[in-house]
Amino acid sequence: MWADTHCHLDTLHGEEISRAVSAGVTRFAIAGITGCSRGAARLADHHEEVFLMAGIHPLFIYKTDDNALSRLREIATNHSKCVAIGEIGLDYFKKDVDRGMQKEFFRRQLELATDLGLPVSIHLRRAFPDFLKIIKSFSELTVVMHMYSGSVEFSRQLQQAIPRVFFSFGGPAIRATAHKTHTVLRSLPLKRVLVETDAPDLPPPGSTLPNVPANLPKIGAGLAAILDMRVEDFAALTWNNAREVFQW
Repeated sequence: MWADTHCHLDTLHGEEISRAVSAGVTRFAIAGITGCSRGAARLADHHEEVFLMAGIHPLFIYKTDDNALSRLREIATNHSKCVAIGEIGLDYFKKDVDRGMQKEFFRRQLELATDLGLPVSIHLRRAFPDFLKIIKSFSELTVVMHMYSGSVEFSRQLQQAIPRVFFSFGGPAIRATAHKTHTVLRSLPLKRVLVETDAPDLPPPGSTLPNVPANLPKIGAGLAAILDMRVEDFAALTWNNAREVFQW
């Protein structure tokens, strides 16, 4: 069995769930971008394999209003299948972003996760120092580094700062040229490794857009090969790790 710990299934056709289930994917966590879409909630209501996250992506905070965070709290509190706050974080890739606004939204969503006792799914790009400075104040949280792209050194800093930090990898990690990521993956405790698709984005090598959750076994097999593990052992490992994070 496989668990897709981060996807945007609500942007794909419903039959993608059946295709993925047939491929052995038995859990899906749909990440929120501007809260939680009606599509994600509907899928979670109608498919036992589907769970959702509620969160405001750092590049989409400008598309929210003053009530966005209260709506997040309402969804996370009242929807029985909301298993995390995410995806949230910092993204300084574009030079003109409002870093102060990003950090404020990030802190407030971390506070919400703390209040509700939920894990967080993190989007992080070009903002490692600010992220570490903020997250150190929330060391009690369970933190998932979605599509981790940092260094071995930074992963170790995170593990020192956050006892329950997990690192998730997707299609880009199994590229033959992804030497940095391979080194990171081999350096991590196995009990802290997760797998995801981030569908419909970031397909694995040899696949085309849109990426789909049915590609998860291919991604998992590639990661297992990097770790010199049997595929079935890696599937069981990451499924159990995901269950520990999301309590599903």
